Amino acid sequence: MFSFQRITFVGFGLLASSLAAAIKQAKSKVIIRAVSSPKTLERAKELQIADETFGYEEMESWVEGSDVILLCTPISVILSFLKKLSQMKPSRPILVSDIGSTKAEICRAGESLPAPFRFVGSHPMAGSEKHSLEFNDPSLFENAYWFICPPSGMDASEYRYLSEIIAFVGSTPVVFPPEHHDQTVAWVSHMPQMASTSLAANIPARLLDNGYQHFAGRAFRDMTRIAASSWAMWKDIAETNKPEILHALDEYIAGLKATRDAISNIPAEEETLHRIFLQGNEGRASLFAPGKNSSNSFFQLTVQLKDEPGSILSVLKPLAEAKLNIRDVELMKVRENIAGTLLLAFKKEEQANAARVILQSLGFVVTER
Repeated sequence: MFSFQRITFVGFGLLASSLAAAIKQAKSKVIIRAVSSPKTLERAKELQIADETFGYEEMESWVEGSDVILLCTPISVILSFLKKLSQMKPSRPILVSDIGSTKAEICRAGESLPAPFRFVGSHPMAGSEKHSLEFNDPSLFENAYWFICPPSGMDASEYRYLSEIIAFVGSTPVVFPPEHHDQTVAWVSHMPQMASTSLAANIPARLLDNGYQHFAGRAFRDMTRIAASSWAMWKDIAETNKPEILHALDEYIAGLKATRDAISNIPAEEETLHRIFLQGNEGRASLFAPGKNSSNSFFQLTVQLKDEPGSILSVLKPLAEAKLNIRDVELMKVRENIAGTLLLAFKKEEQANAARVILQSLGFVVTER
């Protein structure tokens, strides 16, 4: 499963603890070392997802003996640890990587590490607005893209430990130059975060003062979900990828202005707005092109429920008995005396088809989503 014996997670939040939980769940013999605050380390022991624990200041102890060091802290702290590591000389080769959301500045610092350190930058496109180990999820990385940003000329064999981790958790590796990574994620990750945060931050006082924001439908809630994200993390992202985020925001703002101009000139500009909607339809559809966007390649079914006790169990139980692995469950609609709707997600199309046949045979109304 793994060709290394010890992995050290520096910072033990959501991503690190989810990786650790996945390794533990597989009953691997890899020794998991957690480096974090006393409170977090205590909780990691209680959850049994760390074999050895260290404080951040015990650097000599957690560096020595590690085969892999994965830096899982905010970007500014990653840079600080890379500087400290550059002043050390371990007695054995150690692969150092990170999960930072920007790569150019981190990779420049990492590539200056002296031998026997080897550094390769990385960034898994996985996570949540939740950020503590309490929300650890062993399947968090499954089907997610995982960027690898090796130094120029580095052979893949030199970062095979990282490749083993990526394959183990079911992620799809993507090898990118650091600058290319930062340009890309500025548009598909960083700018959407800023747009979501700005949308939630600018709810007008005329709504807030009267509590009218509670009338928001699913669209507004979905668009502002990531506005709950941590400032501590995004502060560093904004600072280390500022030019690319600004460029992406400028492009997005130009698009918003074009939409506003078309609306202001309706009906004369109705065709322009129609074209923008068609482009939006195409852009959205492109996210789910066959063989692409593996992080979202789930097959979904909706099931109508009856308004009675045990209705959710009556759906899930026969699927469990058929050994069908449900990857996600969401109760979409619940209203008194009216059937609710259950959303089920499956990794494989054949599993979704099998579930549909079973549920339809039991009298449920099932549709593909």
